[in-house]
Amino acid sequence: MKRYLAIDLGGTAIKYGVIDEGLNILDKGVIDARTQQEEHFFEDISLLWREHGNGCEGLAISLPGVVDRKHGFAHSGGAYMWLHDRYIARELSDLLGTRVTIVNDANAACMAELGYGNLRDVSVGVTLVFGTGIGGAFAIDGKVIDGAHFTAGEFSMMRGNIDPVKRDDMWVFYNGVIGLKATIKEVAGLDDVDGIEAFRLIKEEHNEDVLRAVKLFCWHIAHHIYNLQAVLDAERFVVSGGITNEPMFFDLLQEAVDRKFEEAYWHLLHQPELMLCKFRREANLVGALYNFVELMEA
Repeated sequence: MKRYLAIDLGGTAIKYGVIDEGLNILDKGVIDARTQQEEHFFEDISLLWREHGNGCEGLAISLPGVVDRKHGFAHSGGAYMWLHDRYIARELSDLLGTRVTIVNDANAACMAELGYGNLRDVSVGVTLVFGTGIGGAFAIDGKVIDGAHFTAGEFSMMRGNIDPVKRDDMWVFYNGVIGLKATIKEVAGLDDVDGIEAFRLIKEEHNEDVLRAVKLFCWHIAHHIYNLQAVLDAERFVVSGGITNEPMFFDLLQEAVDRKFEEAYWHLLHQPELMLCKFRREANLVGALYNFVELMEA
C-alpha cells in the first residue's frame, strides 16, 4: 500500500504524518515551527523527510498564504514572511529528490472533506474553519475553486459595511477569536473569555448573559452563511475549528441558521445543510495528501 509524508506548516508548530492510501496514519508528530529564517525551514523539512520519508511516494505540504498549488508557487507564506513569489515545491523537490506538492491550509481542509469526508458527492460545498480568523474554501463539482488570483475563500475579509476606512466590520472581527471575546464582553461584561471558558460558564454556572453572547456570535455566522448562499447556492456547509468541538455550539449555530432563513424577507434561497467536518485535527494533513494524489497520481 502506498505511503505519503504529509506536513502541515503552522505559525507555531509543524505537524507531520505518514499516511497510507487507506488514510491510516502510520506515524505522526509535531515539532516547533521556526518561521523567521528560510534556512531553518529547509533544515526542518529535510529532517522530517530523512526521518519519516523512507518508502513514501512523496511529500504533501499544507501551508498558509496565497498558493498556486498546481504550479507549486507560493505568492506568500503567512507566518513564513520570507516566503513569497517562489516555486517552493520545486525547490524542495530538488533538495529532497522526491515529488512535492503544496496547498493553502484552508483549501487543504476543504479537500479533506471533498475527497474523504462530508463533502464527497456534494455538487456545491463550503468549508468554514473558525479560529484566529475564518478560513475556508468552496468546491464545485468535485473541484476546489482557487480563484483567478488564488484567494478564493478568504472569508475573513468579507465586509458588512460600505465604509472603506473602517475595518471592524470585517467578518474576522465578528467570528474570529477576537470577535467571540468582544461579543462576550459587550453582552456579558466579561473580559478575555474564550470558547472553552464561555461554555463552562453556560453549562456549570448557567450564565444567561454568556449564552446570549454566544447566540449573537452564532447569529453573525448565520448572516454570512446566508450571504454566501446567495452567491454559491451550496448544497452543504461544513464547519470546523476549535469552538466546533463543543457540541452545544453546533446546536446553537444550527438554530441561528434556521432562524436566519426562516426570517428572510424573500424566501428565494434554498437553506443549505449544515454539518461538522469529518476531519478535525488531521484535516490539513489529509487534505495535503488529497492534493498530492490529485496533482501527481490522477
